[in-house]
Amino acid sequence: MLRGVAATLVVGFHLQAAALNEGFDAGLFALFRQGEAGVDVFFVLSGFVIFHAASQARGLTAGRFVVQRFWRIVPPYWCMLTLTVLALLALAGMRGDWAALPGPERLLPSVLLLPWPDQVMAVAWTLTVEALFYLLFAATFFRFGAGGALLALAIWASVAQGAKVWPGGVPMILALPLYSGVVEFLMGGLIARQIAKTPSLPAAGLAVFLGAFGLAAVVTGLIPLAFGREWVAGVPSALLVYGLAGGGWRMPGWTLIWGEASYMLYLSHLLVFSITGTVLRMAGMNAYAHPIALAGLMLLALLLAVAATVFLERPYRRWTRPRRAKEPLARGAA
Repeated sequence: MLRGVAATLVVGFHLQAAALNEGFDAGLFALFRQGEAGVDVFFVLSGFVIFHAASQARGLTAGRFVVQRFWRIVPPYWCMLTLTVLALLALAGMRGDWAALPGPERLLPSVLLLPWPDQVMAVAWTLTVEALFYLLFAATFFRFGAGGALLALAIWASVAQGAKVWPGGVPMILALPLYSGVVEFLMGGLIARQIAKTPSLPAAGLAVFLGAFGLAAVVTGLIPLAFGREWVAGVPSALLVYGLAGGGWRMPGWTLIWGEASYMLYLSHLLVFSITGTVLRMAGMNAYAHPIALAGLMLLALLLAVAATVFLERPYRRWTRPRRAKEPLARGAA
């Protein structure tokens, strides 16, 4: 469920930003003025899920882990990247302006998810940070256990925090490897470690209340992200994960579908907005001119994500299941 919440926060953030950029009133979507905090929810969740699932999986190796993560994350991203590039080509052809097309210096880092900030898809930087986390986890967890992986994460997070105050900043090539939000993976991993020891966590209900209240305060702008988003958004996110994972809660079925479709929603929503906005602009309308139009765009993006999940991603996951179970041919490379 929290994956659905996180993706929707990001979608709302981009909608209100587009409305303001076009000079319109975002209405209730102004409540999403810091909805990018959904990324912080994702990172805490990722740390929790990876540690929790790997600790319970029998026979899982570093190679299998990397293969599983690849099939789960990368090919769907490549598909959406391809559609984005095709849309940019079509738009450039319509305008007769080819200068805005991404060159090799942007395409190559985008395809390989290299730690370069200027990627073709605006959301891809988060996948790069995730991939760095997966590699660190694979290199430490299966050799040194959860304690070793947590220690490695703590060192990474400490270096990243230090980079924030480094005089003159860090080179652009290190901006993503030293992104300060990597401490949120550590938060999630610590929660998973505690869950392994005590499945029913104390004060779970209070943690959910405080986490939801704190995250709402951040998303609506009552607490500025400038204070340090990995703390002002990461701590409430960690409280939510802690309370929901340790409270034995049961969620309605529709929230699980919402969460299942979150990856497709996260990858596709900007492309959906861009194509819809371009078509409406050709018809003399602006997609961001009214809060009702913004709500319609959000609903459209969500419905398309659910459809893509049910009719494309689920069959894809079934097709990749035997491939995800195999060891890579080159153990050393993995």
